[in-house]
Amino acid sequence: MNLQGKHKCIENVSRQNCPICLEDIHTSRVVAHVLPCGHLLHRTCYEEMLKEGYRCPLCMHSALDMTRYWRQLDDEVAQTPMPSEYQNMTVDILCNDCNGRSTVQFHILGMKCNICESYNTAQTGGRRISLDQQ
Repeated sequence: MNLQGKHKCIENVSRQNCPICLEDIHTSRVVAHVLPCGHLLHRTCYEEMLKEGYRCPLCMHSALDMTRYWRQLDDEVAQTPMPSEYQNMTVDILCNDCNGRSTVQFHILGMKCNICESYNTAQTGGRRISLDQQ
């Protein structure tokens, strides 16, 4: 009941295998953990996953609230100037959290989504466009 209205419902999600250990979640004695995206993992698998990363292994959405970390990354990006040949470069990105696409300034530490302000992004294609050439 404590999840009512606070998660994305995925039909028959408990009838699937845990994407980490590949064991059945429905018949397991291990408690399941519901990710914000609605996918289920065994609680123990979730805890192990967080030692290596922060994203759902199925859809790549952030598996926990990353807001504080994104703000720290904002500070690091601001304090880390890019070499001159990259200062005016933009890239097209796909955000794994909001599924939005945007064009942002390239930075080696990460590219921030213009829509939801997440750094959980992936560069789409390999093309970089100089702001001077637009």
